[in-house]
Amino acid sequence: MGAIGSNPCLEGCFSWGTKQAKGGSSSCRQPPTNGKRKFSATKGGPASWPKTLYLVRHGQSAYNEYYEKHSKDPMNLFDADLTQQGEEEAREINRSALLPKDIELALTSPLTRAARTCLLALPPGENGAKEYRVSAVMSEHLEASCDIGRPPHELAKVFPELTFGNLDDVWWYVPEEHREGITVAGSQRLFTEEGRREPAKAFRARVDAFAQLLASTPEASIAAFAHADFFHEFLCRYFAAADKKYEAYWMQNCEVLKLKVDNPGCLRGPMEADEEENAPLKEEVAPPPPQVNEPARRPSNGALGFNLLRKEMAEGNPDLKPAEIARKASQTWKAMSQDERLTFMDRVKVNP
Repeated sequence: MGAIGSNPCLEGCFSWGTKQAKGGSSSCRQPPTNGKRKFSATKGGPASWPKTLYLVRHGQSAYNEYYEKHSKDPMNLFDADLTQQGEEEAREINRSALLPKDIELALTSPLTRAARTCLLALPPGENGAKEYRVSAVMSEHLEASCDIGRPPHELAKVFPELTFGNLDDVWWYVPEEHREGITVAGSQRLFTEEGRREPAKAFRARVDAFAQLLASTPEASIAAFAHADFFHEFLCRYFAAADKKYEAYWMQNCEVLKLKVDNPGCLRGPMEADEEENAPLKEEVAPPPPQVNEPARRPSNGALGFNLLRKEMAEGNPDLKPAEIARKASQTWKAMSQDERLTFMDRVKVNP
């Protein structure tokens, strides 16, 4: 499966969630959530154009399976692995040759479900990618327990084929005021006991950093293994202007989406909009989001359909807080098939 689109391209390179590595590679702490973002540029050869991107969402995870049955977060499925079905979905990508043999660079989120999908779908070897890299900017929007990861020394034991040495012990989102001295257990407590989640602005900063990472790499053929929210935001921010279907596009487990990126230059707009000093920090994310800083623009049918789902959930669960409704609606929307989402979008069209 997949689709081809064309879009003007990406420029620059930022890294996030990494330690300073030997040999002059860059480092950057968590993106600030107010004021100007400050990322360090990663040095490399000149970028090649056009680029062909293959976006791959991970296979079914233990969290996906649990949520489908119970419609709630168990709050302890940290760094959920793939199920047997998810592993088979990833292997099927390889068996069906959905990814070409000339992939120059494979990028993966450090979360286990993405890294395992990467190695099963594109196993290192004669027909694998020429190079594999792990990037913390590609981790999922932290709003569920499965989005809290594991330290690099644990990941290295599970995935010896990959290099995790450039990651901090806690490389996923942690509120700025808690970062100093944070431990894995401490980050889990912030999530489970204090209800701390990654703000939309911090999440968008990572998506923008991913775009810059793609732009700066010299490779022309890149496979990226990540997550539903992450790819939705990336497509919505950088491809929806050219193709409206990406305003409300949610990738299915192990879907492969092929995109052509012609030249550097188109990804600065969303970043500049986010970096306005007075831009509000929105704690809740309603996927798919309306266009940033365009209040007069009519929301997409996907956004309106999601809002209808959230409204009905609020009416059916009067005891839940607004943030809990938003989170539950977001997870439900992600788990829906495209046909199920269309039923809500069609209802909005009939009853505007």
